[in-house]
Amino acid sequence: MDQHESEEAANSASRSADRRRALIAEFSSVFALVVSFAALSLGIYQARLMNAQTQLMQSQARASVWPYVSIGYRISDEGETLGYTWEINNDGVGPARIESVTLSLDGKPMRTWREVFRVLFGDAAVPATYSQIYGKVLPPNTNRETTIEAVRIPTLEQAKIFYAAQNRFEMTICYCSVYDECWIAHRQDPKAQPTDRCDTSGTVQFEQQM
Repeated sequence: MDQHESEEAANSASRSADRRRALIAEFSSVFALVVSFAALSLGIYQARLMNAQTQLMQSQARASVWPYVSIGYRISDEGETLGYTWEINNDGVGPARIESVTLSLDGKPMRTWREVFRVLFGDAAVPATYSQIYGKVLPPNTNRETTIEAVRIPTLEQAKIFYAAQNRFEMTICYCSVYDECWIAHRQDPKAQPTDRCDTSGTVQFEQQM
């Protein structure tokens, strides 16, 4: 092999080595890009998974303290519960913070039970007992009886008159959970309606001060 052939062989080997190095460098770049993309995808997946787990935990936490206020009554013609009782219950599993209470009779807002009695009974004496609703934190009924007896009329005759006027009443109670999620309970509707907040502007609050 002469000198010229030796130089050609050396140049060919050098070019082959250069191509191999270029291929290795290109493969390394592609591999690094794939690894980076995989790491990014894994990071996004983990972030979404953590976000979903956080939302699930928050939902479970909210559900564990979910209040459910209901407005009802009890009427009896004998025993210790003789008469008519207007009841407020929390049938949920968490405390209900009562932020707003309204009561109307024949569409007219009432401020106190005494105003109600004047409409129904005139000037007659009504030996009733009251409990304030507005501003109370009502615990759930899960482990003990926590019913608020908003008003109790023990005289049977007056209790029957009050009972007969039931469809003339409308009461709304806006209440919130410990997470500041709020609902409005209606006397005529057993299903509480969710609301952003308890807005008392433009309303006549019932028994705000007793």
